[in-house]
Amino acid sequence: MKIARLTTKEVEFMPREKEEGIFYLSRRFQLGIHLCACGCRGETVTPLDGASPSWQLTEAPDGVTLRPSIGNQAWPCGSHYWVTNGAIEPCA
Repeated sequence: MKIARLTTKEVEFMPREKEEGIFYLSRRFQLGIHLCACGCRGETVTPLDGASPSWQLTEAPDGVTLRPSIGNQAWPCGSHYWVTNGAIEPCA
């Protein structure tokens, strides 16, 4: 993985241009978006509203934890990783 950590930035609306290593969190829209951790710059969308699919977000001083894992297997990069306390952990 090119990106080792995600830092949370709370926003109301998602910015048009996104930065690597930032997890954009919109509480209003119950949505998180970050650029793929492999560095391909694909936008990884994580709905947090309980609909299917949906991710569980846990916040801690070190950063967010997302469950389940982030799987971009349909993309050319094929990335699959966990986000735990802001750290990117590749799946085996």
